[in-house]
Amino acid sequence: MSVKIYSMTKDVKRLFGQFQPTKYILDIVVDRDNMTFSGMVIVSGTRSGRPSNRLTFHQNGLKITSCHLVKNEKQGDHEINVDRINHHKKFDEVRLHSSQALHSGQYTVKMEFSGVISRHMNGIYPCFFEKGGVEQKIIATQFESHHAREVFPCVDEPEAKAVFELTLTSPAGEAVLSNTPIKNQKTSNKSFITKFQPTPRMSTYLLAFVFGNLEFKQAKTKNGVVVRAYATPDNVEFTKFALEIAVKCLDFYNEYFGIDYPLDKCDLIALPDFASGAMENWGCITFREYAMLLDPNNSTLSTKQYVALVVAHELTHQWFGNLVTMRWWTDLWLNEGFASWMEYLAIDHLFPDWQLWTQFAVDEQQQALKLDALENTHPIEVPVHHPDEIRTIFDTISYSKGASVINMLHDYMGPDAFRDGLRHYLQTYKYKNTDTVDLWTSLEEISGKPVNEFMHKWTSLPGFPALEVNVDENKVSIEQSRFFANPKHKKIDYSLWPVPLLGDQDTVSTLATKSTSLEIINPQILKLNQGQSGFYRVTYNATHVQTLGQLIKKGRISPLDRLGILTDLFETAKAGKYDTVDTLNFLKNFAHENNYAVWDSIASLIGSVRLVMGDDELRKVMKPFVRKLVTPELNRLGWERNSNDSHFDLLLRPIILGLAASADDTFVVNQCKKLFEQIVNLEAKDTNPESSTSEKRPLPNMHFDPDLRGIVYGTVARLGGAKEFNKLLSLHNKSRLSEERTSLAAALTGFKQPSLVERALAEITTKTVRLQDVSYWIAYSFMNRHARDLTWEWMQINWGWLSENLGTDLAFYRMPMYSARVFSDKTFIKKFRDFFLPKMSPALERSYKQGLEILEIQTDWKIRDQKEVKSFFKNQ
Repeated sequence: MSVKIYSMTKDVKRLFGQFQPTKYILDIVVDRDNMTFSGMVIVSGTRSGRPSNRLTFHQNGLKITSCHLVKNEKQGDHEINVDRINHHKKFDEVRLHSSQALHSGQYTVKMEFSGVISRHMNGIYPCFFEKGGVEQKIIATQFESHHAREVFPCVDEPEAKAVFELTLTSPAGEAVLSNTPIKNQKTSNKSFITKFQPTPRMSTYLLAFVFGNLEFKQAKTKNGVVVRAYATPDNVEFTKFALEIAVKCLDFYNEYFGIDYPLDKCDLIALPDFASGAMENWGCITFREYAMLLDPNNSTLSTKQYVALVVAHELTHQWFGNLVTMRWWTDLWLNEGFASWMEYLAIDHLFPDWQLWTQFAVDEQQQALKLDALENTHPIEVPVHHPDEIRTIFDTISYSKGASVINMLHDYMGPDAFRDGLRHYLQTYKYKNTDTVDLWTSLEEISGKPVNEFMHKWTSLPGFPALEVNVDENKVSIEQSRFFANPKHKKIDYSLWPVPLLGDQDTVSTLATKSTSLEIINPQILKLNQGQSGFYRVTYNATHVQTLGQLIKKGRISPLDRLGILTDLFETAKAGKYDTVDTLNFLKNFAHENNYAVWDSIASLIGSVRLVMGDDELRKVMKPFVRKLVTPELNRLGWERNSNDSHFDLLLRPIILGLAASADDTFVVNQCKKLFEQIVNLEAKDTNPESSTSEKRPLPNMHFDPDLRGIVYGTVARLGGAKEFNKLLSLHNKSRLSEERTSLAAALTGFKQPSLVERALAEITTKTVRLQDVSYWIAYSFMNRHARDLTWEWMQINWGWLSENLGTDLAFYRMPMYSARVFSDKTFIKKFRDFFLPKMSPALERSYKQGLEILEIQTDWKIRDQKEVKSFFKNQ
């Protein structure tokens, strides 16, 4: 598929080439009541290039009120008159013009400026919470990717590393935090004037500060680094787990990287309002509450894992991203892909019983393979032409595909050589900037292996290979080609990858050609990509698929390989290269399946069929099949936790009960209704009638697994009405736990009555829903088949509101994908085009193209296979 639309992109102008800053002395005064700020910055650095009459810095939305320019020479400072200060909104620039030619050399620039604080959750922004029924505001910053320019004039590019000396004026009596410890602090006119110690040499996007009514818990690493976990007063008790993980991860990374964490302190701050999951500001790491807070009585096990992984991810960045930084956003994956892999290594070290590498295959690798199967994917190393494109590459390719190819490289090199190569890389480039090839070179120097030759195509080419394997009695033939999810694609792609076959000892290690033939001693047990560490899919001839099915049935294939065989088969069927009904029949080989990760893939398969093909008739005939499929595990696990449960059993129970509930299993549905009444009754008893109705409180402690609460909420919503809606909304509005509000949002958007769908959608633009959570409500509402048409109408009507309130948020630019992935009919394709094409921008373009392609794939799949799929389920 090829989509031709007008592209607004052009190569971004880089300012680092004309001025290289070395130091910023920054003084910022924030007026929280009036939502404004003002400040002064003194920038020291080197001007290079040809002489000209201007000096240019980034700014966005600032008013530069004065400028003082000095050239620093050996014989003394020479003041230069600035004749004009021009603000260029189109280019995010302020241009300082002089009648005197500016030659290469050392300069110091002093600028005074002012700006406005907005609620867009970048630059400087407010976070809101309640204490004692009174609304309070925390002021925080978010500068990645290019939002430092919204707070002070600077060269806002990763390569422009400098030392920052920050002085901040904020209300007295409140916590005030930045990257480094406080150097000195004084009180003046009910304000704190806080001067922080100089930062290490770092990029502008890593500078941060936070102040407000925050409390903390504290611990220390083995080498004395003070680690503090901050949150609002009512939530600080829930920071204990994140604090524990942070200390252990810092100790682990100190040893693994061979370089000690370079700062004296490390703060973790849970913010009530935060657009992303977390941000790795050096020594001042900010988090969405959901990604940091853990309530031992009410948080799910999956949330516990998520918090651990996010903390580990952000702490990885303190070395990989902060100490050594990509030169330009093209190599964002060097930050994010590596941290997304390293988080698993660290947490697996701390919690080996969690079997995180098995979960990695589902949560990272499979998600990346699905997105990368589109024509409108992008390489890991992706050119960035326009500042607004930067936010669009904070996606599954940069994170999960990046992590997946790192995982493949780790297996290729071996763990010791890989670790030693990373140590060499970090030591060589600390406090500097790098490109991808610098990492490959470091790994090659230590391992002696051709890392650049092996990895170059995996990071520079879009997509991935599929191996078509034909197995007969004593011979195996293999052919590779790029895998496309769209069977109607017209693109001819001759890309070849060096594919690590990762089979048994009889197979060659790497396939670098179009095809090969192998003589195998026992080809009947052949399964390529053993352990699923290779980033590719494998399709086998029908006879061998049946053979593998029998091996699965006999328990002779590992969970990771069972997962790989099933997902490869299913995605191949969706792409029209295998029969969907044959894939559903293949599920019968999993009659005794008990592994969480495999069941996660089975649930995804069933959910995809139901979402794309599921009219009322198909959904009805699927239910008996699903009930039969889950019965063995439902009987084994039951509703209650027990002492024999493994970690994977605890994660599996919600999947099994969720599938059973969706298939209207009578016992599970009745249990959900019963437990919901218990929650409502306990919540009512827990409410103090003398307190403010707006007071936030934790949920009452329940006597059943918190992992099942989402199933309870979702089931009563799906089968309930206005009474249940009102109770769920009351729970949502009284909960102070972000995790719980998210679970309740999924339920509130899950009703089938149009009036209740409209009520849920209407809440989005009110104070009921925080701006950070708007995308959840929209995405969940789209996933409800009874709500998707109304949600589409609501999104069109409220596009102006969304643009105004979320226009710089990554979630806003994912709206085309949120809507496209739930439809599978030709009539919607035209509606989709007609609405989004007039709104096209560099930030929307990729999401639009990917959404349109997903629409076409799902529509074709439904037309091609729906009739046969219905017959299959009727016959079961």
